Amino acid sequence: MKRFLWLGVVALLFAILPSCGDIFRPIIIPNPPVFPNPAAAHTIVTLSDNGDLTSGSVMVIDVSGDSIASIKSLGIHPVHAVQRTANQVLALNQAVTGLAPPPSGCLVQVQVGGPIYNVCPSLTQLTFSGTAIATITTVTLPASSAASFVAVAPNDTNAYVTLPAYVPDPVNHPNDDGVAVVNTASNVVTNILTVGNDPEALAVTPDTTKLYVANKGDGTLSAFNTVDFSARAICDPTGKVCPPPLSAPPIWLSARSDSQQVYVLETSGTLAWLNTTTTAGPDTFTETNITVPGAATMIYDSILDRLYIPGGDAVGIVDVSQSAPQWLAGGAPVSIPTVSPTSRASGDPCATTTPGPLSVVGAAALPDGTRAYVGSFYVDNLDNICPQVTVITTSNNSIKTTAPVPGFPDATNPNSQYYVPICTTTRFRMTMAASGDSTRAYLASCDGGNVNFIDTSSDTYILSTPAPSSVRPPIPPSSQNPPQNPVFMIAGP
Repeated sequence: MKRFLWLGVVALLFAILPSCGDIFRPIIIPNPPVFPNPAAAHTIVTLSDNGDLTSGSVMVIDVSGDSIASIKSLGIHPVHAVQRTANQVLALNQAVTGLAPPPSGCLVQVQVGGPIYNVCPSLTQLTFSGTAIATITTVTLPASSAASFVAVAPNDTNAYVTLPAYVPDPVNHPNDDGVAVVNTASNVVTNILTVGNDPEALAVTPDTTKLYVANKGDGTLSAFNTVDFSARAICDPTGKVCPPPLSAPPIWLSARSDSQQVYVLETSGTLAWLNTTTTAGPDTFTETNITVPGAATMIYDSILDRLYIPGGDAVGIVDVSQSAPQWLAGGAPVSIPTVSPTSRASGDPCATTTPGPLSVVGAAALPDGTRAYVGSFYVDNLDNICPQVTVITTSNNSIKTTAPVPGFPDATNPNSQYYVPICTTTRFRMTMAASGDSTRAYLASCDGGNVNFIDTSSDTYILSTPAPSSVRPPIPPSSQNPPQNPVFMIAGP
């Protein structure tokens, strides 16, 4: 019996061993998502401005508990932020002081023996431990450079900052401004690139190899290879016009997650795109027939490969998974309806007033891919800001519902007791973000001084969190601390 068992084992081995070289063996090929994966976001990070002479702040909201996890002081005039790694956010401070004459260098001393405030533009690294900010590191940028926008590829060491008031080469290029290259490991500015006039926005391809700059002042695009910061050529589709003219100045850029395309939004609301597939270049620039009048920003949804372009009283929804951008939702922007005042809650100052024209200003896509949330507002006949959030079902790009958000006084009226100067100049009067677990959408408002929460299970407003009170004495110390007002918001670590 044992002899037959051994013969069976030998026969089985002969049957198995030849198959070890079979080319059809199943192999698991990992395909991890490009970080930051929106589903990994457990926090919402809001920057708030506190006026010309007082530090702003960053507020971190813990999504799971609808609570504030951390509040920290930032430099003067926070303007923009981006997530760099799984536990780090970069926040940009513009540091316009309003002092006349300007301070010497970057320091202002409040009083003899008193605190000294850094008023140079700066890039602040916010490192998280869990949902709270654990450490803060600041990199000083050139004085009076009006730093306004920061971009970084996922996990890349180099971050890039627009310097629209800094001229790197005043002799040969007196009208061209700069972009700072910041090494976030050594915390130093390693290079300042000469770009066009008034750089407005940046995009780095996720593979970290290419940098693009939208120069609003002279209506041009700048492009660089990040390995040596050599210039990349940009040509029209024929390859004969390099660089090609833009129909209107560029104001926003978004890179596709596969690093093969970069999308350009022009001041006219027209969408263009760059084919960035070649290593050496040139990149091919093409304008589309897609236009969203009044648009000033784009939101790229990496889950569904689409763009949301808010502008006017509508939002454009564009499929960018194809070789060229294509309209979704009927080939035109989706008109956003104005919520009826009678549907607002009792006590809402907008509940009994007359609506004005609607302004669509922001959007956020849920990481689960099911819905997108569009923020908008109108000013009523009593000078109240009346916000709302419209829910779009992504399967058919139809409007599911619109949730009213409680109103508040218009903060941009200089004759009002509620006047907040920063709300008249901020680039992002309202911003939106979505939680990583897709349970919440958020609308931050400069005028309201708060962050509003939308419960995505019922698509209704549930509560708001006010911006933090001042976290550092104003200059001079006898002045009353001005209120803080949200000017930018992103999904964080």
